[in-house]
Amino acid sequence: MQMSEKTLQILRFLPVVVAITLLAFVGYYLLREEKHVLRFSTGSKLGLYHAMAKEMKASLEAKHPEIHIQLLTSAGSSENVNRIDEGAAELALVQNDASGGRAVRSVAGLYQEVLHLVCRNDSKIRSLADLKGKTIGIGAPGSGTEAISRALLEFSGVPSQGQFVKQLSFSEALDHLEVGTLDAGFFLTGLGAAVIPEAWRRGDMSLAAIAMKPGEGDESQSVAKAFSEGFRVHYPHIRAATIPMMAYAGRPKFPVPTMSVTAVLVCNENVDADIVEKVTRTLFEQRAVLSQRNSAFASLDEVAAQAGLQFPVHEGAEQFYRRSDPGFLASNAEAMGFILTLVLLVWSVVAWGQKVYAQGRKNRIDIYYKEVSDVNQRLNSITDLDNCNQCELTLNEIRQRASAELVDEQLAADDAYIIYQNMLNGCQEALARVRLRLEQN
Repeated sequence: MQMSEKTLQILRFLPVVVAITLLAFVGYYLLREEKHVLRFSTGSKLGLYHAMAKEMKASLEAKHPEIHIQLLTSAGSSENVNRIDEGAAELALVQNDASGGRAVRSVAGLYQEVLHLVCRNDSKIRSLADLKGKTIGIGAPGSGTEAISRALLEFSGVPSQGQFVKQLSFSEALDHLEVGTLDAGFFLTGLGAAVIPEAWRRGDMSLAAIAMKPGEGDESQSVAKAFSEGFRVHYPHIRAATIPMMAYAGRPKFPVPTMSVTAVLVCNENVDADIVEKVTRTLFEQRAVLSQRNSAFASLDEVAAQAGLQFPVHEGAEQFYRRSDPGFLASNAEAMGFILTLVLLVWSVVAWGQKVYAQGRKNRIDIYYKEVSDVNQRLNSITDLDNCNQCELTLNEIRQRASAELVDEQLAADDAYIIYQNMLNGCQEALARVRLRLEQN
C-alpha cells in the first residue's frame, strides 16, 4: 500500500523540522545568561551601608537580570571583611582601614565616612583632650567605628579600655547619651547621616573636635590636617576632614576638625571578572540615579574611586577603569557568530532536504522505467491478442499514473521524464507491431 503524497512530504521535511528545533534549543542554551547570585554583606538595617546596598541591588538587578543580589545584615566593616575572607559573601561594604582581608579585593571607593564625636553639652567636652575621665561610646563590637576610636584614644593618651569605655551601637549610644550614662560617643558615618540630627532631637548635644584643641573658624582645616598627619603615622588610611558649618539642621555653628576614611565596595577575589566589571560599570553608569536616591553616592568619581585603596583592585574593576569601549562587532561577536553558524546549518539542512526530495522524485521515475521495461520484455512472449490487450492496459495505466504524479508535482518534467516518455512510446509502438502480426496470422 503506497503512502499518500502528503505523508511523504511530511516525512521528507521531518528531519529539517527536527534539525531547526534542535538548533533553536542549542541557541537558547548558548545565548541565555547564567544566573549569578551574589551575597552582599552590608551593616545594620538602619545604617547607611544597608541603605546604599539596597540601591545598588535595585540598579544592578534592573540592568542585569542574570545577577541576583542577596543582602546580608552585619555588625559592620570588620564582620564584612571576615565574611569575604571566609567565602560567606561575594560583595561587601567596608572601611578602607579594616584589618584582615586576605581574599578581599577593592571594586570602588564610594564616599568618605567622617568621624563624629557627639557630646552632651553638660560634659564640657570640646576636643579629645577633654575625654579623660569621661564615659565614652566607641561603637559596636567589631565595627569600623570601634577600630578607629580605640586607635584614636590611644594616640591621644586617653585610656581605651576600662569602665569608662563602652562598646555600643549607634542606637544604643544615643539612648545612653540621652539619659546621661554616656558623656560622648564616636559615630563614623557619611556626612548628612540621620543619626546626628537624631542626637540633637534627643537632648542638648554638640560636636567636639577630633583634635587636641577645638580649632574653630578658619583654623579648623589646619588643625584637622596637623592632627591627622600625626595620627596617619600610626593609622595610615585616614584623611583630614572638617564637618561643614550648618551641615546638620543649622549645626555646627563653625566647621569642626575631624578625620575621615573611605567606604569601599569590595568583593571576594574569586568572583568572576566579567561579573565584577558589570557591577563596576553599572555603579558608575547609574550614579546620577543612585545619588538622587541616596546622597552618599553624590561624591562617586572614577579617579577618587581608585585612590589610596588598601585592598588590591579586582581585575574585573580594572577592566572597567582601563577600558576602551569595544565596537559593535566586538561587542556582538558571540551572537553574530552563532547566527552565522545557524544560517549555515539551516542552509545545509535545506540543501539536504532538497537533495532528498530530488532523489525521491528520481526514485519514483525509476519505478516507471522498470515497469515499462517489464512490459517490453513480455512482448517477445505474446502469443495471442488477449496477452496483447493485457499489455496495452498495463501501459495505459502506467501512463495515467505518471501523468497524475506530474500534475501533482511528484515528478519533475525534466530529462528523466522525457526518457520515460520515449521508453513508453517505444514500447507502445512495439506492441502495435506485435498486434498487427497476430491479426495477420
